[in-house]
Amino acid sequence: MKKILIVDDETSIRSLCYDLFTKDGKQVMTASRGDQALGLIAAEKFDLALLDIQIPGENGLALLAKMLQKDPRLPVVVFSGRISPELEMSAFGAGAAEVINKAVDFLTLREKTKKFLGAERRFLRPPPESKQGKILIVDDEAPVRKLLSEFFIRKGFQVVEAKTGEEAAALARSEKPTVILLDIMMPGMDGISTLRKIREFDKDVGVIFATAVHDERIAREAAALGSYHYILKPFDLKYLELVVMTRLALAAQ
Repeated sequence: MKKILIVDDETSIRSLCYDLFTKDGKQVMTASRGDQALGLIAAEKFDLALLDIQIPGENGLALLAKMLQKDPRLPVVVFSGRISPELEMSAFGAGAAEVINKAVDFLTLREKTKKFLGAERRFLRPPPESKQGKILIVDDEAPVRKLLSEFFIRKGFQVVEAKTGEEAAALARSEKPTVILLDIMMPGMDGISTLRKIREFDKDVGVIFATAVHDERIAREAAALGSYHYILKPFDLKYLELVVMTRLALAAQ
């Protein structure tokens, strides 16, 4: 039986999460404070921790780091009502496996956490096979493609490049990448249209959208098409690598 730890200062959230996951056949334990969470992690082996990073009186990122010190292989999903690009980046940088806004409904939360519960903690393990995935980089700007290609090649990944949406769709079909880094704003076929085309023949490939301007409507549309993540330019390459590595490892399960 999978075991989940819920860390949240709100009684109602802990109760709702408890009901949701126990009805789904999981064993659930809860904590309202950081010291309680750390004590439970020291005493129990959890398959997943759901962490509200904004608990009063706690430094959420510091607590996240302490949780991972107790159990480095524990997938910690940050679950917060105040997600900003800066907080999201900081959370991933501190080791979060995923960042989810509390605005999602609880059925969506259950679906999003299933991938971690089914991954048997492999996404935090760095075996060589996790870097054998192929990345398709799609951007109309040659300097961006060059930067990303050189970075991921140095990290040991296979890389394919496309400068248009039409070219990306063709390469996605022929090269079968594991992850696509897809620019949204491109001349001709934009990123959203490109993903729609790719989804006609590949429902599973992980897609990480890149954009210079955050747009909630586009973000929602990207999520509806099954994108894995949505990243703002200019890139923080360490953060981007964390996102790509997580997606590649999940695809390998």
